[in-house]
Order: sequence, then C-alpha cells, then structure tokens
Amino acid sequence: MNSNGFENLRKELLKEVYTLGEELSKSESFRVKFNKLTEYCTFSLMEGEDNFFGLFTMQMKRNINYNTVSALGTTVSLSSFILHFNPTIFLQCSLKEMRALIKHEIYHIMFGHFKRHTELRKKYSEAIVNLALDVSINQYIENLPSWSRSIKEVSLSYNVDLEYEESAEYYAEKIHNAIEKLIKDSGTEISKEVFNKSGSESEYVLDIEKIHDIWTQDNYDFNMEHINELTKKTVENAKRGKMPTSIEKAINLLNKKAEISWSDYLKKILGTMPSGYKKTITRKDRRQPHRLELRGKLSNHLAQIIIAIDISGSITDKEVEKIMIEVLDIVKNYKSEITIIECDNSIRRNYKVKSKKDVKPKVDTKGGTAFSPVFEYIYDNKLRNHFLIYFTDGVGEKELTVNPINYKTLWVLTGKEENLSLTNPQGEVKKLSNKPTMKNDVNIAIEAMKEITKDWAAAANQYI
Repeated sequence: MNSNGFENLRKELLKEVYTLGEELSKSESFRVKFNKLTEYCTFSLMEGEDNFFGLFTMQMKRNINYNTVSALGTTVSLSSFILHFNPTIFLQCSLKEMRALIKHEIYHIMFGHFKRHTELRKKYSEAIVNLALDVSINQYIENLPSWSRSIKEVSLSYNVDLEYEESAEYYAEKIHNAIEKLIKDSGTEISKEVFNKSGSESEYVLDIEKIHDIWTQDNYDFNMEHINELTKKTVENAKRGKMPTSIEKAINLLNKKAEISWSDYLKKILGTMPSGYKKTITRKDRRQPHRLELRGKLSNHLAQIIIAIDISGSITDKEVEKIMIEVLDIVKNYKSEITIIECDNSIRRNYKVKSKKDVKPKVDTKGGTAFSPVFEYIYDNKLRNHFLIYFTDGVGEKELTVNPINYKTLWVLTGKEENLSLTNPQGEVKKLSNKPTMKNDVNIAIEAMKEITKDWAAAANQYI
C-alpha cells in the first residue's frame, strides 16, 4: 500500500463511520479494513528516525474501542500494552497525525504517566493534571492534530511563562497557580470550556477533563511494578531502532539502580547479626533427640532492618529520589523484615514493607533535622537486634540525646555534605555520589525481535 492507497482507505473508512453510525461496531468488514490501516501506520513508523516507535508499536496489541473520548488510549494486559483506537476520531487525522498520536501514547508509557497521573490527581483537578501530562510530552512530537495542546498555547491561554523540557509536576503546579491567579483577579470561576480547544464544526473538540478516562476505568487495574517491568521488556526489544534524546533520558530514568550493592553489603553483616532461632519439624531437639514430638531449632536468617529517612525541609526532591531508589533495591534484593521510619525533628510516620509496592511517597514536611527521635524510638521499643540504615543530607545535631542500643548503624549521606554533623556517629558513614549512576545497556533480544518482525511482515504482505 502506498500513501495514495492509504489516503483512499482512510476516506473510505471515514465515510462508513458517518454512514453506518451505531451499526459500525457490528461490521466485520470495517474492522478488517481498519486493522489494515493501523498496520500501515505501524510500518510507516519504521522509516528513518521513527523506527524506535515502530518497533515499540509492533509489540503492542490493538483494539477498536468506540467508548474512548480520545482518538487513542493505552491500557496494560499481563503480557503487553494495548492501543485503543476510536475510529470516529482517529480517522479524521492524516497519516502524519496518526503517527504522532501513536508516539504520544508511547511517550506516556516511557515517562511513567500512569503512576504520575494517580499521584497528581491527589493535588490538582483532573483537567489540570491531564493538561500538564500532555504538554510535558507534546513538545517532543511533531505533526500532532490541531486539537492537541502545546506549551506556547497554554502559556498564552493562562498568562503563564512555561519553560520547555520540564516535568509534568512542574507544569501542573504552574498551570494551577496561573488559574488561581486568574480566578482571584477576575473574581469568577474558570469554566470548563477554557481548558478545551475548539475547532470547526466538523472537527473533533478535545475534552481535556476526560482525555485520559481510560486510565481510571474500574476494569483497568494498573499495577505500577508490572508496568515498569513490562516497559523495560518492550524497550529492550525496540532499542535496535534509533531513538530521540527525550526517549533516551526516559530509558535512563527507567534503568536507574542503587549506588550501593545492598545485597553484598548485607551479606557481610548477616554473619555477625543476632538472628535468633525458629522451630522446625525437620530437625530433632538436640538435648532430647529421642523425643520425636519435640521440634528442633534452626537459625533464623531473616535480617531485621530499620530504614530511617530524613524528610526535613533541607532534603531536595532529587535526594528523595535517590533515597527511594536505594530503599527499593534493599526491599527487592534481600530477605528481610524492614521497617521504614520518616523523621525530621520528630518521627512523622513508620510502617513495615514486604515488597517495593509497599513503599509510600514521603510525607510532605518542612521541619528541621534531628536524628535522636529515631534512636529514642529504637530504645523505647527495645529493638536491639535491628540494623539501622539512616538516609540523610548529614545536617543535624552534634550529639544524640540517647545512646544507641541497636546492633549496627549505617549512615548514608544523600546531599552535598561530605561529613555527618554528629561528633560521634557510632556507625559507618557512606556517601552517595551527586552524579546519578546509570545501568548499562542490556543486550537486545534479537531472536525475539526476528519472530515479531516475521509475523508482522507476513501480515503486511497480505495487503500490499
């Protein structure tokens, strides 16, 4: 199929949309021809600088979904990402615009927007969150449909100066503050229509408040850990293609790993840590071996670890990000009983974690820094056998108010300070580097990619 054939097919399908109306969903012929059109879009992405997106899209399943309020939406299954096409909107676009919309969905995946959408909705309205997410990635994509919102356009609409290449969180806060100012200056609420971009009578009108509704529907449960692993797997198979710098940055963030080898470090101290014993029926009691009803003992090698996190006002967002990478690595790689304590000048929260999904975003506080409350907590709760890992920027008291009773303490400095403020740390001090450590590129799964390409090529040859 050449470009003229594609355009003729697009017009034919669009005509059927208007002719069949509600009967469209029952037409098998329409479905087959629409799939042929989307396959051509996918293969056209393989050309030139877009081939990373083409290889990524080839691994995604496709579904016709007339209930989505946008031209495209994305959900996740156990094995792949799923592109949901609404033909009534998608067919209004040119080939270049269709390709741009597919890139848009891949950018949402690569920038972790499923999770960030969930977190941002706790602070801002749906319209502000959706707008922030979209403008944060639209700046990297050319040929988007006219209804798409750009940074320049949003800046003019809300009288706000938005910088390029910033995070969705940055745009959400700036847009929110700009709207609050407009409301204060005018004395009236901002209507919903202000968020939406209108066009001609025949053109689709973007409803920014509902544009990502497919992410919040009850039948789509986004497991963030699963999404992260699935993204890595899909990227590995697509990295053979050339990718833009913005995608390379997203991959680096995706592959960040801990700077300290926690598995190796904890193995060194485990041999000397008091671990206690557990009863077992597989071993006889050593003192009374003839008493078969008595259970024997085995050493309990479950390490008891407390992770204290300094959440004072002096800790930056980047330092918190570093801390969470280290914490997640500890939880992931070692069999342990872990308690997390968040503390500034007093303990704000403590909870137990068994896996990465149990780790919570830090409490937002602006207090000073004191190390003593954590050691007081350990003393009061008689946690002598626990190993304490304390993440801090290093700025706090010079002396502790209580003498530590816990087994060992490791201080991990996350900021620019070279030394801990304590005169006597009573434990080892390690420092994280200020430069992020990136994971080495993984080998591309060439054989798997050959199979995927072979299957798609066979399908494409049916329509050429």
